[in-house]
Amino acid sequence: MIFQLNMQALRAEPVAEGETPPSSVQVVSKVLSQNRSHHFLKSVGIKTPTSSKSSSSKESELREELAAEAAAAVQVELDELKKKNEEAEEKQARTQMELEEYKKQTEKNTKELEENNALLKKLLTFHANASFST
Repeated sequence: MIFQLNMQALRAEPVAEGETPPSSVQVVSKVLSQNRSHHFLKSVGIKTPTSSKSSSSKESELREELAAEAAAAVQVELDELKKKNEEAEEKQARTQMELEEYKKQTEKNTKELEENNALLKKLLTFHANASFST
């Protein structure tokens, strides 16, 4: 009977403009929690109203969860950037190696060209000397 009177009193309380009246579940939950019947509420799957400490605790928990999600997102982005950086460094190393090979090939070609030019000059000189003697 006490529970019923308390529930009726809660239902009869005026509701501020723009707010919705508490649901039956909320009223029952509040009345039962005031009478230390938490076991009943938990067994039927109803959460008890939270105190201001619980609310701030929940708020802190939500903030921590949000911070953890943000940190995880930043870590994912950081990992992606690290991977891209590694790929770019590998590509740069390959390009550097190719450049070194091209330089070596160019030096080799230049040396061979100089040798060919020297040989050609000798042949032309020999041919010119052979022409004058005949």
